[in-house]
Amino acid sequence: MRLFLLCSLAALLGAAGIDADAGAQTTADQPEIDVVMNRAKGYPLFEVTAKMTVHADVARSWKVLTDYNRLAEFVPNLSRSQVSSSEGNERVVTQNGFARFLFIRQNIDLVLHVTEQPMQAIDIRLVSGNMREYQARWELQSLQAQQQAGNDGRTRISYAGIIAPDFYVPTLFGAALMKGDLRNMLNAVKAEIEKRP
Repeated sequence: MRLFLLCSLAALLGAAGIDADAGAQTTADQPEIDVVMNRAKGYPLFEVTAKMTVHADVARSWKVLTDYNRLAEFVPNLSRSQVSSSEGNERVVTQNGFARFLFIRQNIDLVLHVTEQPMQAIDIRLVSGNMREYQARWELQSLQAQQQAGNDGRTRISYAGIIAPDFYVPTLFGAALMKGDLRNMLNAVKAEIEKRP
């Protein structure tokens, strides 16, 4: 089955906000991430954008990003991801994970509606769970023009999301925590894409 909707959840709200990806990759290989927090609706709302390039073609990247039932095997802080229904290019996915803020651990339980545009985009919206708002979009773009002999291609993966947790998030450094967690998630996804056959 297809799987990449909750990477967003686990990555965006997981761990302790500490970048655990240092050393293994060069700066050029690191995802570009921007997180802005505002309180326009009376509660913390995070607007997130990210981009990364993976050394794999679009087909392999798509296969990993839509492998919803296996996300918990490689996405940090995601303990379960399961497709509960599927029809055409639409899926309903249930995901369970957790976030850590200093000494606080918060369980995260979501039911998400996923709409796929094969090999191009994945749109995610909240059905139910402990978020006030949650919507996200993944886009894939082939970088075939940059392929070299012996290389199976490169893909540019973009993410944009709006996330408003329905639980306490430290406002003083919430954006930094989310940025660190998103980086950890994206690096885990990138590693999974690049190692898959």
